[in-house]
Amino acid sequence: MKTRLYCALATLLGVMLALALTWLGAATRAQADPNVRCVNQTGTGCGGVCGFCYASVQAAIDAAVAGNEIRVAGGVYTSTAGTVAVITKGLAIVGGFGPSFGEPAPWLYQTVLDAEWGGSVISVANAGEVLLQFLTLTRGDGTGNWASTWGCGGGIYALNTGLHIGGCVITNNVGSRVGGGWGGGLCARDSDVDVGGSLIVSNTASADPSTTLTAYGGGVYVGSGGAHSALLRDNQFLDNVGHVSAQGRGGGLYLNGLTSVEVLTNAFRGNRATTYNDTSGWGGGLDIETCSGVYVAGNRIENNMTHPNSAYGGYGGGVYVYGSDAHLTRNVIFGNTTSQGGGVFIRSQRPVTLSNNLIALNGPYGGGVQVTEYYTPSVSRALLVNNTIADNGGSGVVASFYAVVTLTNNIVAGHATGLYTWTPFSGTISATTNLFWNTADPITGTNAVLANPLLTTDHHLFRGSPALNAGLTIPWLTTDLEGHPRPQDGKYDMGAFEGAVGHQIYLPLVLRNYP
Repeated sequence: MKTRLYCALATLLGVMLALALTWLGAATRAQADPNVRCVNQTGTGCGGVCGFCYASVQAAIDAAVAGNEIRVAGGVYTSTAGTVAVITKGLAIVGGFGPSFGEPAPWLYQTVLDAEWGGSVISVANAGEVLLQFLTLTRGDGTGNWASTWGCGGGIYALNTGLHIGGCVITNNVGSRVGGGWGGGLCARDSDVDVGGSLIVSNTASADPSTTLTAYGGGVYVGSGGAHSALLRDNQFLDNVGHVSAQGRGGGLYLNGLTSVEVLTNAFRGNRATTYNDTSGWGGGLDIETCSGVYVAGNRIENNMTHPNSAYGGYGGGVYVYGSDAHLTRNVIFGNTTSQGGGVFIRSQRPVTLSNNLIALNGPYGGGVQVTEYYTPSVSRALLVNNTIADNGGSGVVASFYAVVTLTNNIVAGHATGLYTWTPFSGTISATTNLFWNTADPITGTNAVLANPLLTTDHHLFRGSPALNAGLTIPWLTTDLEGHPRPQDGKYDMGAFEGAVGHQIYLPLVLRNYP
């Protein structure tokens, strides 16, 4: 009997001890953390996790020390100064919190920082490492941030900082209302920038209707004169504008002077370098200039334009690459508009490689890809490997002036002219083992396949396509646009997609007329 009693007591004590430990753990977690500062609408009742409680974001920043985390509850936050947050120290600002400030839930609690057109929403300078997460930044104006006639960064202005942005919405901001503008949503100078999982929509670099100064980066501008990097991944750049009245560059994104660039799995849709009819634009979706180590992969670059008047001079409806060594791979570049280089325009003395890209229905005049260099003795160098370039306005690939273009394993189909050299031409074309099927194919190179590629409506290879098993082996290219392994069946296919599909209707292309 005593044994049973002792066993019961031991069990009860064990349960009580476990409950006590659980309670102590919960109590420990609930203790206020002096490194966590919280912000809500009233500045009171922030909950047990918060070491301090404030009614404004700026008050929390001013009181914080480097390394602190500032948690901001859902709600709309403004400032009489216009700019909602001025940051000069390394810290994290995280929105999307409920009343308890336990874990962020931005889908339930939207944290909006609204500058009410009184300045940039957030200004960051010489701050070390700064994290901005789960914030909506709106109605910022970066006028005067750069100089009296230049504005920079309506949503965020960053200088000499390691800036990390995640899960934010940057919308309806302007880089400048007076003169030229840089980065309507975000302008980062001499900074290392990492932007992920964010929505950058309806920002404008310059909203001045009278200036003739150029604007750069409707959505985002990142530029440097030194060794700095940019990483942009899983973002959406939608309906941003470079300039409303003059020349614009980079409707969605403009990158300049960086030593490392990665643009990965983003969507660029509906961006415009300029909305003005009588001027030129560069890079409707994105513009990359004088950068090193550029890798642009897995993006959808669709329905962007350099300017509304497609007959006027414009360069790179989807992408413009200038003076940079770059590799563009596994991108869908579709339905972009300009007069030269509807999909991609390349002008670079350093090598630019395009591999595994679908470049289709761009135009109306600029074709899929244009490579040029206007001045001798410099040449523009481009290597095109395993791309599907189809149904673009004008020509599939255009080379002009001092361009050096090498093509291998590409499908170029559905154009008035497949591969075209624009007079005057003093460059070099090297085409080996490509498929051409266009109204006219004056240049095909060696080992060309001249046959209908039998493309499906989404430009995959239909069963029986002559592009199957017809390509050269490219040892460094081991997957296709969708990540499928190359080769299959022991031989490389031509175009961006490896392998055939057998249950779709193939897309009838223009019939080739032989003399």
